[in-house]
Order: sequence, then C-alpha cells, then structure tokens
Amino acid sequence: MKITTKQITDISQDLQMGLKTFINKETYEVRSLLDPGDRYVDPEVWEDSLNVIEKEWNDYFCLTKMDSWESFKIMEDFIEEINDERLKNDLVKILNMKKPFANFKAEIDISLYRQKWLDFCDMKYEEYVREILKSEEINVE
Repeated sequence: MKITTKQITDISQDLQMGLKTFINKETYEVRSLLDPGDRYVDPEVWEDSLNVIEKEWNDYFCLTKMDSWESFKIMEDFIEEINDERLKNDLVKILNMKKPFANFKAEIDISLYRQKWLDFCDMKYEEYVREILKSEEINVE
C-alpha cells in the first residue's frame, strides 16, 4: 500500500488552505479537517471525524502547514527563479518590509509570474509533504 501522487497533491493543497491532515499508518486513509483547536472553528462540526481518528485509528499522524520561516524560504527561493530584475529587486525589498507575505502575494498577483509562483509553491509544498511522509516511513508512489 502506498500514498499516491494524487493524494500527495491533495494533501499539499489542503495544507496550503490551512487544514490539518491525518493519515492512518495502517490503512493509509487520509482525512483533512479544519484545525479543531482554532478559535474560529466550531469543534462540533468536526467532532465525528475526530472521534473516528482518535478512537478507531490505532496508529496515525498529523500533517500541518509549513512554519512561517519555511514559507518565507519558499518566497526567497522563488525570487531566484525570476528573470525580471526590476521585479526581483522589488520582491527582495518586500521581504524586508512589514507584512512580507501579504505584500509579496500582492506584487506577484499583478505580475506575469503569478502562475509560475503558484506552480512553484505547489511543487515546494508537495516536496514538504513527501519529506514528512518519508520521515514517518510511509510508502509513496
């Protein structure tokens, strides 16, 4: 049994949306949920799913989104992929300002590099998921 490439893509996208992903180490069943500990989330909505995970799954682990320093590193790495020197310089300045995540996104969204950024970010998140799965000794395609 293996986690498929499609599942890795789905997990990656769920994590980018702020969901937590639980993987059953015995069956490789995957469930993504809003963080029940988040103060804006009604825990009752996810109670049934959490009960299944906690009571019926003997061995599971949880994946969460990247830490902010890891996301920041992705932005730094992406800047190296840009050929437009003006945009590159603007993005470097943005990373040194307040609210670098929001300002980086705003600048990229109006650039010709928007799709390239989204693809790059997806690729990095999938690598992140693969690394975690490997560290948990989960078989992947």
